[in-house]
Amino acid sequence: MKLKYSLLNAFTRKHFNGAQIAVFSQADKLNSQQKLKLAKELNLTETVFISRSEISMCDAKFEIFSPSGEVDFAGQAIVAASYVMAELGMVQGSDARIEQNGQQFDIILSLKKQKVQIQIPVSEKYDEYVPSNKELGQIIGIDGAEVGYLNYKAMITGCPQPCLMIPVKNNKALRAAQFHESKWQLSFVASLASQILLFTGDHPYREISFTARLMGKDIGVKEDPPIGAVAPAFGIYLSHNINDYHRSCLIQRGDENSRISIIEVSVDKEGSRVDAIQLGGHAVKMAEGYFDIPDE
Repeated sequence: MKLKYSLLNAFTRKHFNGAQIAVFSQADKLNSQQKLKLAKELNLTETVFISRSEISMCDAKFEIFSPSGEVDFAGQAIVAASYVMAELGMVQGSDARIEQNGQQFDIILSLKKQKVQIQIPVSEKYDEYVPSNKELGQIIGIDGAEVGYLNYKAMITGCPQPCLMIPVKNNKALRAAQFHESKWQLSFVASLASQILLFTGDHPYREISFTARLMGKDIGVKEDPPIGAVAPAFGIYLSHNINDYHRSCLIQRGDENSRISIIEVSVDKEGSRVDAIQLGGHAVKMAEGYFDIPDE
């Protein structure tokens, strides 16, 4: 069986930037083992498999795999796969609905602008009980005095998966931070969240609200992985304890020495209730190829 795939850069308008995502647009005949083998062969952060959905209101079913297994959610992967759907004419008009891992997502597509917006199901989790700045500094390898930015404080938020949000003084501190697993495992916070998102608003980039960096025990010390999976939780974090919050912000992952991604996060809040969360971003098609899949 010959199977076509596309290689895209998500959350960027530029070639050789953003998150590298592979998309198989006709994956109905593949089983889970074959999908995992293909994800391992490509060895990208995520590979997406598009198939027909059994839900009448959904245009397609997405399954997202990393080289180690199926992924719960990844904004960058949904952006890339949605762009492929639009390019191939798999949806009519600019609106689509997809299912992924038991959830349904409404998508707004603009092939002309190369942009995708994802409506995220609202799921709020908050926990303000976190270690001191000194202990947090030990976990991320910087001085405790460098933890904190303006009135932002460290906190765990989830949408849906919990992530420890740590503000830092500036972009220099963010880039210098290094995850110390031994300190993490000794902290009670390791049982409450699996990953850490560092962020700051003090940076040298125009038109960007925040720079951010993801770290954790399964992430290499020098890695700077995509943050699309935790971006909804970051939106929830920004709106915490603020009523009637209606804001969009741009978050940058990476710098001049790595692949830069730009994610738009929008949160709408009426009173104290979050009504809507959106992730938006662009995609660039880089390449196409074929796999010869052995019949099983």
